[in-house]
Amino acid sequence: MSFFVRARFDVRDEQREEFEELACALRELAEAEPGTLLYRWFSAGAGRYLVLEEYADTAAAMAHQERAAQLLARVGACAEMAFAELHGEIGPGIREWVRDHPQATVYPEWTGDRTPSGSR
Repeated sequence: MSFFVRARFDVRDEQREEFEELACALRELAEAEPGTLLYRWFSAGAGRYLVLEEYADTAAAMAHQERAAQLLARVGACAEMAFAELHGEIGPGIREWVRDHPQATVYPEWTGDRTPSGSR
């Protein structure tokens, strides 16, 4: 079952050019990954960027994180992640990442039951 990510980044003015180069490099990397189904960036201007990601499963999401580790570290140096929303069932590696990022929220799929499984 696919897994979705929606994350917003706030970028300082003096870092915008570098951030945009990194975002383009991440998109190119993601386009070559068979498990990455969607990877799109959006901007509201004034240094606010949002990325939407869809992966075939959590293994594909983890593979992207591993392949993109150096680029993502550079993103973290020039932008602040305002929030991240993870939609779907997550594995242990992603759950560990969520524990380390208090601005991240997991939304397990809700099928009509009274309580969603694995919610944070």
